[in-house]
Amino acid sequence: MKKNKCSICLKRKGKRLCKIKANSMICSRCCGEIRNPACAGCSYYIDAEKFGFEKTKRAGFDGAIASKDSEIDNAVDNALIYVENGNIEKGEELLLDLIRKYPDSYMVQYGMGTVQALKGNYSDSITYFDNCLEISPYYVQAWFNKAVSLKNFLDVGGAIEAFQKVVEYGDEGGRFVIDARSFLSEIEARIQSESGLNLEAFLHSMDDFNTAFSNLQNQEYEKAIAGFQKVLAQNENHVQSYGNLGICYAVLEKKQEALRAFDKALSIDPEYKPALDNKMILLSLGEGKKMTDYPIEAVDYYKTVIEAQKEN
Repeated sequence: MKKNKCSICLKRKGKRLCKIKANSMICSRCCGEIRNPACAGCSYYIDAEKFGFEKTKRAGFDGAIASKDSEIDNAVDNALIYVENGNIEKGEELLLDLIRKYPDSYMVQYGMGTVQALKGNYSDSITYFDNCLEISPYYVQAWFNKAVSLKNFLDVGGAIEAFQKVVEYGDEGGRFVIDARSFLSEIEARIQSESGLNLEAFLHSMDDFNTAFSNLQNQEYEKAIAGFQKVLAQNENHVQSYGNLGICYAVLEKKQEALRAFDKALSIDPEYKPALDNKMILLSLGEGKKMTDYPIEAVDYYKTVIEAQKEN
């Protein structure tokens, strides 16, 4: 038997670890055929139990949805085999066709999310994984791949929350839960070292930052200042909060406060381009000129860098 073949049918690729078959790898079709109460605790069983009734009800008659889902699962697997063998374009083409036919299939959305993640299109992959999880909120593999995409997109807060879902819904001792716990442990140690915050406090801090950032985009500068200061009271080394504070102060014509904020951002990250650019603009302002006379755009800089690297 080839190593990557399903241990039951010996035909299709084994892609799921089966607890009732001595943890051997099986294909999605065989998984559906042998699934029974002994599978309790497996993420695929949990998912099927929670959503089987709703799917059957939508199908309109008994039995049809199970057959249809099995066919869709196999079609997604076939598309991903092309991707794994290096033919990403063919795999993506097949999945695009499946999305047109079955937009409400969580497996199809998951498959396209996986393709986009492999291509480095993390923003798109996150969208597809979100679509998948909206349909099937307990699909552990989608939570895991979404977490990896968020991590690569430098959305640490989002990655933490997604990995926490993996731990919550996944099989204790399973590969996804083990890897998720490893990431959470490593990132908590790093956050603790850099800011003194635990994961819960860090996530609250990120929520405060996102609110302040939204206020900045809406030109509510005083509210934004209060929000960024709240973040910095918890995490004094948060570069983007200092950079965005500088923008707020500059727009409000508080030049010295703005320069101090830009300098603080650059002392933490000397290559933080928004602070470099905005400080240069502020220092070059002529008589009667204001910061608002120049194009200023609030950006999530580190994510923008990731996108630019992908395009190049």
